Amino acid sequence: MNDNHGVSQLAGRSIISLDDLSLNDIQAVFETADDINANMQSYFGKATGKIAATLFYEPSTRTRLSFEAAMQRLGGGVISTWDVNAASVVKGESLADTVRVVGAYGDVMVIRHTSDGAAKLAAEYSPIPVINAGDGGHEHPTQTLCDLYTLREHHGSLKGLNVALCGDLQNGRTVHSLAFALARFGANIIFVPGDGKEIPEYVLRRLKRSYNAHIQRERLGILSALFEEVARSDESATVDAIYITPREPHQLAMSSIEGTTVEFRVNNGESLSLYVTRRQTERGSGASSGGRYPTLTANSLKGIEFKNISILHPLPRVDELSPEVDDDPRSLYFRQAAIGIPIRMSLLWHVLGLGDETTVTTKKPYTQEILGLFYLHSGFDCSNQMCITNQERRFANPQFEVVKDGEYKLRCLYCDQETPGTYAGNTESKFYYPSELLDRFLPTVRPEHVRFFQSQEAAESAGFKRASDKWDSYQSKANDSGKDWLDMVSGSAQ
Repeated sequence: MNDNHGVSQLAGRSIISLDDLSLNDIQAVFETADDINANMQSYFGKATGKIAATLFYEPSTRTRLSFEAAMQRLGGGVISTWDVNAASVVKGESLADTVRVVGAYGDVMVIRHTSDGAAKLAAEYSPIPVINAGDGGHEHPTQTLCDLYTLREHHGSLKGLNVALCGDLQNGRTVHSLAFALARFGANIIFVPGDGKEIPEYVLRRLKRSYNAHIQRERLGILSALFEEVARSDESATVDAIYITPREPHQLAMSSIEGTTVEFRVNNGESLSLYVTRRQTERGSGASSGGRYPTLTANSLKGIEFKNISILHPLPRVDELSPEVDDDPRSLYFRQAAIGIPIRMSLLWHVLGLGDETTVTTKKPYTQEILGLFYLHSGFDCSNQMCITNQERRFANPQFEVVKDGEYKLRCLYCDQETPGTYAGNTESKFYYPSELLDRFLPTVRPEHVRFFQSQEAAESAGFKRASDKWDSYQSKANDSGKDWLDMVSGSAQ
């Protein structure tokens, strides 16, 4: 075993999103996985006496079994709840209570849940570190680590790599996590939706906000081969292409590519990866009438333009990936699944602090880093009904980041989805008005005095009165700075 591989800061920490890992953390996980691949037996027995608790509220084969196998290869034990019908949840037990109880039985918890943001709630209540194995349609960070490692192993570098994310982009949590990770590593991302299941707007806005994203609409070009019924001249068939280039060390930004009529293509010397996903039927994603879905067959890949591609799929597959492609050397999806062992062994190794035998690992509080204005007030609910804040109202206190995209919205810190803050109320005056008026008032309304509401009824039930309709056309002559309210209160204490 190589004791000099990368050092992370993951001991005792929960891993809910890939954002919880710095680039150094990811590199350390990969370096340890490299060492495990080369020296597997040297890691046997290193977690003796440790127990992993796996809580799976959704079916799983690869993720659950690879986590359990990873812990056992490290010498630790596993306790598992994989049949929700055999757990106390059928008696009405909350997730918050479940993780507090189970957390007393183990040293690390791996959880998969049907609700978006459930892993974050678990991390807030669990007495031991929590690893997210998929929360609803939100994120799947450990799958993303497997995806990144597979791409890195095959292509050598992620920077500048073209990755086409294909299929159910709306409900595919693996796609959401991978898009954010690829942006961090400087890859080019191409979204190829099936059945109209486009990438959610909140994902695009997050890419813009966090990476100065410029998103270019392009015709399918060579990717039309994934749709047997789409001719290359069909100008209605388009993709959203994101090109990322390094601007400064450790800072990524979008290149300023203009135009909307170009076709997607891969230049000489560039590589392309096709990341295919199935319809997420468990989240209500069926085939839409008149829809078309990207499908890979041997015939799809005959073109010379696909000579240097790789094919990935998080599995399970249904009918979007033909078995006739399985023996193609470009197909990496079974290797991608096998990589789950060294990656998850490495992640457990770091979270349990097994690399430093002198350290007693204790759970560290789960924290999120947000760039904007934090908002935490009762009376505003996330509009995503699958968000854990709407499933466990007694235990999950809604938390938001205030963002602006034409209108004021509150980004849920549990599920990432955005809810319009159509009206704003001032706790000093007890009046409410369209939230766009916040940009026009001088002096600026302090953030601690602002309450957002989705409707007039919500504002009035909270004890606010509607300001005169004349206010709706109010224009401040003094505010000629060009800044909106969010710009002006940025950094203010809440």
